[in-house]
Amino acid sequence: MRVVIECADTVAQEATAQKICEEVFCREWGLNLSCSSSYDPDKKRTLIARCGLTREPVATLTVVETTGDAELHQRVGLRLERGERAARYTRLAVLKPYRGLHIPNQLILKAQQEFVIPRKIDVTWLLFDAQRARFSWLCGVLGYEASLRIFATEYGLSRLLVRREAGAAAATSNLQAHAFLQAQRLNMGLQSSL
Repeated sequence: MRVVIECADTVAQEATAQKICEEVFCREWGLNLSCSSSYDPDKKRTLIARCGLTREPVATLTVVETTGDAELHQRVGLRLERGERAARYTRLAVLKPYRGLHIPNQLILKAQQEFVIPRKIDVTWLLFDAQRARFSWLCGVLGYEASLRIFATEYGLSRLLVRREAGAAAATSNLQAHAFLQAQRLNMGLQSSL
């Protein structure tokens, strides 16, 4: 399936992202998450993935700059060097029928282009399911490192995933991720034509 990713620049687009989050986190998982509008609008970017043919919204991701939020960083065990800028991926939600299509990976790569690189972010991080973290695509392909520490978060038992954005390792991981996704698209195209 071809996916189109757009930035949520309007109130209607933000409402669409919120509806996806409510469907996944509240109705499906039974969680009570804080509203994304609590983030400073100048320090965040929300993305929406849409089905390429129908334009139906199928997933969302918000990236928030957390530079200077020492309390949050300490709470999750994120250690930064002096002067480093940090951003968190949060509110990643994919509607159930569209899981397994690597949409989160596409959203993260787009967030890097739209937010991480232009803002010169040094470290990106997110909270991830503790049991699946070490074997996730984020660690295996994108080069995130999973914390040893497991802790309770708004998402349940989680590990901190962290990646340093500067340097050859991050660039190589991005190239591998793009190549992997391209191969998946070609494979899907071949399967649908058989």
